[in-house]
Amino acid sequence: MILGDFNIDIEQDGEKADRLLKWMGSCCHGPVVLDSNTLLRSDRTIDYAATIGVDLTIQAYEGDTTSDHNPLLGVMVDDKTSADGGSRSIWPVFTLMLSYIFDYWGKEWNTEPYDIIYERLISFLTLLKTRCQQHFKLNHARPSIPQNHVKLLTQSRSLAFKAKRKGDIELH
Repeated sequence: MILGDFNIDIEQDGEKADRLLKWMGSCCHGPVVLDSNTLLRSDRTIDYAATIGVDLTIQAYEGDTTSDHNPLLGVMVDDKTSADGGSRSIWPVFTLMLSYIFDYWGKEWNTEPYDIIYERLISFLTLLKTRCQQHFKLNHARPSIPQNHVKLLTQSRSLAFKAKRKGDIELH
């Protein structure tokens, strides 16, 4: 999910809006747009969200603000009562891939306008991060500390708190 100030009004900005929507589509993101204006200086909606498969509701904060935008408030709805899955990023793979393509992106900055290259770079990084993500069910996850050590740590912590409370420095 990406939430923020895009500085492009999807309904009023024509070609810029088309490019943004095309980029969102290439990343499998869908826009979540308010029905009201977010820019206080003009009749434009330039703050919104882009999500992938997330039930998101956004609204503009209508109270006093020092910004020239109405701040966005986002609410995600999750139909699951408990989290049964986890994920982790495999950062060594992510870093290795970045080391392979560093020179390529360095040369790309000189070939086209910065905004186009920036969009392509962000798209690439988003897809790479997703590709380097490992998903698993929590009930199949192996704890990093063996269960018997967890029990010993719990007992040790309990004795330490007891000793601290009584002022006894020797653990029994």
